[in-house]
Amino acid sequence: MMVSPVVAVVTPFDSRLRIDFGALGAYLDLLADAGVRSVLVNGTTGEFASLTVAERSTVVEFCREKWPWQLIAHAGASAAADAVAMVEHANDHADALALIAPFFFAGVDVDGVERFFDQVLASTRIPALLYNFPRHTQLTLDPLMVGRLAVRHPQLIGVKDSGKDRAVTRAYQQHSPGLQVLIGDDSLGAKIVDLGIDGVVTGAGGPVAELPVAIAAAITAGDRERAERRQAQFDHYTNYRRGVPISDIAFAKAALTARLPGFPAHVRAPLVTATDERRDAIRAFIRDEMPLDGIGHPPQA
Repeated sequence: MMVSPVVAVVTPFDSRLRIDFGALGAYLDLLADAGVRSVLVNGTTGEFASLTVAERSTVVEFCREKWPWQLIAHAGASAAADAVAMVEHANDHADALALIAPFFFAGVDVDGVERFFDQVLASTRIPALLYNFPRHTQLTLDPLMVGRLAVRHPQLIGVKDSGKDRAVTRAYQQHSPGLQVLIGDDSLGAKIVDLGIDGVVTGAGGPVAELPVAIAAAITAGDRERAERRQAQFDHYTNYRRGVPISDIAFAKAALTARLPGFPAHVRAPLVTATDERRDAIRAFIRDEMPLDGIGHPPQA
């Protein structure tokens, strides 16, 4: 069972673009204090496509030592052998894993994608999520394919849907009613009951993780008014983020400099790091318009 909200963790880099494990540990502490109890590492927000397999393995191992709660390791790769290697590593170090479709390939058939997932899922011994992100893979995970895979692979327990087509989300629910569906949309946290969705995953929302945690707590308590009030605050953050002409990843790292003084904002090419001027503006927004004191109430378990 996936714990919601899931926060997709950034991978901090120092000035030489090496992984900064001190900063990563500080960020995990911030998330723990905010009440987060489930993190996804090496995902899109974690710049997995810019990390080597060895680096990804090291990130998982570090987070496992530091994080006592649910740890989801993204194991996707375009080379099936790399994905299998990451799955086998996650089997020993994570609580669950996520798998994105192979990317770069043009016009692939559903049959080919299904064979890829069959090959990779055969290696998993822990719960697995398939990761639908058409913006980055140029394909949508076919709901019927997902259903067939779930029949053959009992460790497949859900889908992380970061697409924008809610008809596809509903199709996952209809064709695979036993699977959990987690949505990668920061605007829907207060509506998951209405939509029949099992939870949310946020990446760019990590710097203000108190808000998705508070939304989920209000939903659990049946306090719709409080959930909508916190959602409005989260939407204000999201709307500001979308208006800043940098990548979501660069924004999240810049925003974290407001929460964790000295946190490195560097991203690896081809992404571009926020300029000093832009970081100053983002920090001012977080400081002046995102009051978070008293919002986070960490669970006891």
